[in-house]
Amino acid sequence: MKEDLEFDNQRKDEEIAIIGRRHPWILAKVGIVVVVSILAVVLIFMIFGASMISSIVLIAALIFVVIYGFIRWFVYANDIFILTNQRIINIDQGGFFSRRVSEAELGNILNVSYEIKGPIKSLLNFGEVNIDTSGSDNNALILKNVENPHFIQEKIVSLQKKSQNQTIVRDKPVLR
Repeated sequence: MKEDLEFDNQRKDEEIAIIGRRHPWILAKVGIVVVVSILAVVLIFMIFGASMISSIVLIAALIFVVIYGFIRWFVYANDIFILTNQRIINIDQGGFFSRRVSEAELGNILNVSYEIKGPIKSLLNFGEVNIDTSGSDNNALILKNVENPHFIQEKIVSLQKKSQNQTIVRDKPVLR
């Protein structure tokens, strides 16, 4: 299935290993906001009844919940990382008009570590993968809230080793 997938600026000999996104749990905040908004509307109806004020609050709350939910879903859906046999690309969608794209060649990776903090992240197995690289200003690429960070770390390391082995074989002089 990954063989059928392509992305912009994909190299001819580049194969996709993983396309990942943040863990769905990060959308829980949206659920809490929706529940609190519904409770607020119910409370307004209980206090004021079906009046002009309660109707305005209902419409305002509905508009807020729909817009907020759409923005959070948009950010979640467009915040991805792509791991290939040559590089890792992290697309960090901050909002509608905020996107940061970072890229690291597998050959430039110095260290890959992961971190899972807190009981919910431990229970649901998601966290951050930190990739230290050479040749960049901030020297780090961080994949935030990814599912199964241990697997992602191992996959990056194995692809990096495979890439280094292929480079060594290609650079080996041929004796005639």
